[in-house]
Amino acid sequence: MSTRPSAGSRLAGLGIVAVAVGLIVACVPAPVVAPSDPDIPGASSTPAFPNLTNPPTTAGPSIPPVPTTAPGEFTYGDTITIHTDQGTTWEITPLQSIDPADSIVQANGYQPTQGQRAVILELTIRNVGVVTTHPYYDMAFAYQPDNAPRYDQNSGALIAAPDDLGYYPEIFIGESVTAEIVVQVPENAPEGSWVIGDGTSEYRFR
Repeated sequence: MSTRPSAGSRLAGLGIVAVAVGLIVACVPAPVVAPSDPDIPGASSTPAFPNLTNPPTTAGPSIPPVPTTAPGEFTYGDTITIHTDQGTTWEITPLQSIDPADSIVQANGYQPTQGQRAVILELTIRNVGVVTTHPYYDMAFAYQPDNAPRYDQNSGALIAAPDDLGYYPEIFIGESVTAEIVVQVPENAPEGSWVIGDGTSEYRFR
């Protein structure tokens, strides 16, 4: 594994609901934290998607190569550009949230964890920076039911959407993909919003 600091270690001060191996451990609601490894190493079950390509060993430039978007509240279909604190730059357009998404996951051959329901974010993401990597290393994509904790991509690591972002080992410079991110939330949790964050900035979509 790379010695490059993970998004999880860099965002520890922000906190989330930690989710691993399909079991949710509750904590105080707070901004998202990207997982230290999207594949949850050491899990007793095999993650739904293959291992991602190891992240770069050094960060990219601190100055973004393109204009970026100020953090805030957005609606589905809006496009934002994020330059992360690891020097990666992403243009992201969340298209829609599907809640519940159990039937979609089941049609792909997976079953949500008992007591949980699947929620899917459809998005288009383009690497507009100068570093080839996977966005999971530098950003967290979390669903937050209203007045409840947040659940990031780690919570859905043992299931997969048909075009899961986890199926892409990395995204090359200039490459654009339309994909899905699936998380799991308690089955009785209310609907909510998606929050994308890199530890410095947050972007909420509803």
